Amino acid sequence: MPLPTITQVGNELQEANFGEILRSIAQGIADGQQALDLAAVKTLIVLSKTMVDIIPEVTEVVTAQPLTIPISGQPSVQVTGARVTANASDPVQMTALQAGMLPTFYQFTEATIQLKVSIQLRQSTQADAEGNLPIFAFASHVNFRTQNIYSYQVDASSSVTATLKPIPPNTRLLPSNILVNTLTGKQPSVTVSP
Repeated sequence: MPLPTITQVGNELQEANFGEILRSIAQGIADGQQALDLAAVKTLIVLSKTMVDIIPEVTEVVTAQPLTIPISGQPSVQVTGARVTANASDPVQMTALQAGMLPTFYQFTEATIQLKVSIQLRQSTQADAEGNLPIFAFASHVNFRTQNIYSYQVDASSSVTATLKPIPPNTRLLPSNILVNTLTGKQPSVTVSP
C-alpha cells in the first residue's frame, strides 16, 4: 500500500512539518527571552534616571535611665534602665539605581514541550538531488474531524511548560561607583567599587 502524498490528504487539518513545529516553539521561547532581557535593560535605564530621597544615616544614642520599681509591701527597688534616642539625617537625593534598586533579570532555565498531535508520514512528489522521493513527517492538531473520521482517540490539548529563574544582572550593565573623598587631608582618596 503506497504512502499518501503531501498533496493528497489532510489539507484541512492545517498540517505542518514536525520540525517546523518544534522550531517555531523554540523560536517563541528565544523571542520571549529576548523580550525579558530588553525589559530588564529598559528598567535599568529608568532606575538610573528616577530620583528618590534617601535617608543615608540614622543615629541611635543609648543613655542610662535608672528606673524605680515599686514592690508591694517592700521598699522600691532601683534598676538600671536605658533609653534609645534615634535621629535621622536629612534626606539626600540620588537615583534609584544609586540607592541600590536593581532590575530583576530572568532566564528560561528549562522548557518542556508536550504536543499531542497526529503524526503522519508522507512521501514527496518531487525527487531530491539523487532522484529519491523523500519521506517527511507531518503533524496536525487533533480536532473533532480527525477524531470522527479516523476514530482517533487522544486528548487534543498541548502544553508548554517553561521555568523562569531570576539571575544576577550582568556586571557590564551596572555602572562602577567612583567615590572621591576630598576630606581626607591634602590629597583626596579615590575608591572604585564595581
